[in-house]
Amino acid sequence: MAKGQAFIGAALLLRRENGHEAVVLHLLCQGIEVTCKGLLLAADYDAYQPKLRSYGHRLDRVADIVLSHFRLKPLPASLRAELVALSALYSGHRLRYASGYDILVEPSTISSSLVLRRMLVLFRLLRRSRLS
Repeated sequence: MAKGQAFIGAALLLRRENGHEAVVLHLLCQGIEVTCKGLLLAADYDAYQPKLRSYGHRLDRVADIVLSHFRLKPLPASLRAELVALSALYSGHRLRYASGYDILVEPSTISSSLVLRRMLVLFRLLRRSRLS
C-alpha cells in the first residue's frame, strides 16, 4: 500500500506545483488501483492474486470488491459517481495518452476531491491498522 500512497503523494505534489492536471488525475487513479489491489492481497493473497488481472483498471469495480471483502458500507452516491467517472477515464487511458479528448475536456474540470479525501482518510486508518 506504500506504493499507492506514493502515487497519490506524487499527484498532490504535482498539483501543488501546477503540473498538468491530467497527469495528476492519472497518478491519483494509479494510487487508488495499487492501494485497493494491495489491500486485497494483504487480506487474502491466495484468493485475490489470481484475480487481479481480471479486475483491470476499473477502479469502481476493485473498490466494490474491497468494500465487500471488508464488509464496509457502499460508497455515498456522490463519491461513487466521482470514482466511476475517474475510472472510465483511467481505464480508457484518456488521462495517459494524447487524444481528441484532450482538446474537448479541460482536465481541471474533472472532479476528484471526494475520492482524494477518502483515500487520505484510508491512509490514516491503514497507518493505525495491521494492514499497513
